[in-house]
Amino acid sequence: MGKKDLTGKEFFSFPIRFAELMNVVLYNGAAVVNPADLERKPAAYPSPLRVGEKQRDILMLDTARKVCYGMELETEADYSMPERVMVYDACEWERQIRETAGRRWQEGGKITYRDKKSRLGREDFLLPVVTVVVYLGSGRWQGKRKMSELYHIPKEWRALLEEKLPDYSFILMEADAVNADAFQTDLKEFFQAMQCRRDKRKLHRLLQSEAFHNLRTDTKWAIAVYLDREKMAEKMEKEGMTMCQAIDELMEDAREEGRIEGREEGREEGRIEGRVEGRKEGIRQGLEEGRLALLRQMLINGMDGAFIQKVTSCTEEELAMAER
Repeated sequence: MGKKDLTGKEFFSFPIRFAELMNVVLYNGAAVVNPADLERKPAAYPSPLRVGEKQRDILMLDTARKVCYGMELETEADYSMPERVMVYDACEWERQIRETAGRRWQEGGKITYRDKKSRLGREDFLLPVVTVVVYLGSGRWQGKRKMSELYHIPKEWRALLEEKLPDYSFILMEADAVNADAFQTDLKEFFQAMQCRRDKRKLHRLLQSEAFHNLRTDTKWAIAVYLDREKMAEKMEKEGMTMCQAIDELMEDAREEGRIEGREEGREEGRIEGRVEGRKEGIRQGLEEGRLALLRQMLINGMDGAFIQKVTSCTEEELAMAER
């Protein structure tokens, strides 16, 4: 499990943050989900294929309203996400059915064939599961949103089948598209930072603001990790720096690297230009020596100086050098 997975699960499972995110995404900001009513539930299920297990990121039970809320944290698009969410939710319902059947068995009483087959009684119900996919990558989600979008159905058959096909979808929240001001907790600063990741100057100003200076340590850490600022996260963790100190030092490091690279590039360009100029000078000297050799040979063969000047367009100085 990577650093982002661990950090994200701990950060977003904090009841106050989890409740606010669900309220903003599902209920238009109304205080429907109360942090005090949230109970974190096991998020691992036996695999339907009996190989390994299925592990969702976060699952919370609203004990007051009897609703399960699932959250999946993604930094890249998963093209099979609708099927993945459907399996997670089905696994949760299967867990609920098994718990109900086990409870009925412990209570005793007559167990009929129908009871064994269905495992639920007529008065038993399942808790609904609502899953939100939180996309923390850059830009917009590129994957599918519904199971029906994964089907390849010939156009002539789609009109006949589409309304009859079972479908499944999930709710999506994109970090770069959400209104950060809709949040009252530190999720506001978290999503503000995510939305500035492509603008280093704007991000630097944001991280130096008073609101960011007063953030909880786990919030600063989550921002550093999800901004892919590994060096900043390391400085915060190992050297005990604040976020502002870490980013200031990194920016100074970047400026120094730029100055060093500039000097090295300048020296290299100078060497290249020097080699080019040297070649040019060598060629010029070679041409001059060849021209003088030609003039000397013409003089040795007894040709008149005026005739040589006329034929070669040489100067009197060049002719005098050839005669030496």
